[in-house]
Amino acid sequence: MVFGKISEIDIKQAHSFNKIFLTFDIDWASDEVLEYCINMVEQTGLKATWFATHKTLLLQRIKDNPLFDLGIHPNFNPLLEGDFCYGKNYKEVLLHFLDIVPDAKIMRSHCLGISSRILMEARALGITHESNLCIPLMAGGAVLKPFVNWDGLIRCPYHYADDVACMYANKINISNALKEQEYFMFGFHPIHIFLNTESLKRYENAKIYAKNAEKLAQMRGDSDLGACNVFNEIVSL
Repeated sequence: MVFGKISEIDIKQAHSFNKIFLTFDIDWASDEVLEYCINMVEQTGLKATWFATHKTLLLQRIKDNPLFDLGIHPNFNPLLEGDFCYGKNYKEVLLHFLDIVPDAKIMRSHCLGISSRILMEARALGITHESNLCIPLMAGGAVLKPFVNWDGLIRCPYHYADDVACMYANKINISNALKEQEYFMFGFHPIHIFLNTESLKRYENAKIYAKNAEKLAQMRGDSDLGACNVFNEIVSL
């Protein structure tokens, strides 16, 4: 299998996206949790894409790795709820997160918050690729390939999210799925990798210890369907 980075996707070149894509939404993970995840990915020697939510010295480590992409993971939820902590409008929210990764060319919104206006503003601010369309394979959906938006933005759907997988009774056979698809994108979170999350109950019970890696480690699961074991299955194929 060939692994790619989202920034390398060129719609005119099928070979640039007929690959497997590993992506990680950082989601305010503690440095201990994020470093654990970075270490795992680096040990594979594979390409991956990361979406940042906050400033941490570890972002420089991601940027310095030529196998990694670093983009932004803007959170529009507070704005929608009348909280202006990230900005008074969607452009200000985008600028807030672009201050974290000033040269970002890729984005995925927290909770997949998106609109046509946000997409156009992101494109105007220099974003070239986005990945906000999650079409879970376990839901029986088609595997939609990257396509070009009306403004030239390249939209890159993904098909497996570790948190979404927890909510579906139907599970997918990862190895079979990858054999059948030319293009496939995975979405992971460092906290779910760290916990080997297989159910949202595990995550909810562990959330209060989000900044206590020692306590989190005691709450790890061992299910084959956990995010960490799914990741290990992918990279071992």
